[in-house]
Amino acid sequence: MRLLIVKLLFTVISLLAFVSVFADDAQKSVDDTKSIQAAIKSQLPTPPEGFEWQLFKNAVFLKPAKWREREKNSSSGGIPITVYATSPEEFSETKMFEMGLTVQIISGPQKIRKIEANKMALIYLKPFLDAHKKEEILIFDQNKKGEFERTFFRYRDAPPGLKSIIVHKFILANNSTDSVHVFTFESPADSWEANWAKYGTPILSKINVLPNVPPN
Repeated sequence: MRLLIVKLLFTVISLLAFVSVFADDAQKSVDDTKSIQAAIKSQLPTPPEGFEWQLFKNAVFLKPAKWREREKNSSSGGIPITVYATSPEEFSETKMFEMGLTVQIISGPQKIRKIEANKMALIYLKPFLDAHKKEEILIFDQNKKGEFERTFFRYRDAPPGLKSIIVHKFILANNSTDSVHVFTFESPADSWEANWAKYGTPILSKINVLPNVPPN
């Protein structure tokens, strides 16, 4: 009996030591990430008045000062998707905003499901294209810049009984880093021009994805 107690105590002590090491490693990883983020932010130019730099995973973009923000981790078919959203409005998972920015990062589609990033971007887009008539699609353009395949997609969304909105998506697919970044700016249609000029254009014209920094 005494031998059994000694063995149990030894097992507990070993487990506690392992947990302590794991916790130290986890904290070091968090500290390292914060250091990297601080170093990146220190190299950025002064943001325009009313904006501040936001670093989400490996995406750098402008965020209007004082806008609310939320983050969420999810997955689709086993592929991790991290989501960042910001808006001047109060919002939650059950209460969506009318005007704001959403950033989605899809990581590892090739590694996990054998789907190249550029094809993953098309899979992501297809439901939006299928759900809207030709006259509702305002912009659809694709081109390549460096390792990024870029898609610009803007459409009008007017479900029956709901306020008409305009949605603009800027999608960056990179087969080399096995990731897809989706930047979505949306606004009620009746205030689109003003909101696009004041927020959408400054935000989406200053986006940078750091290919050497893991997206997750």
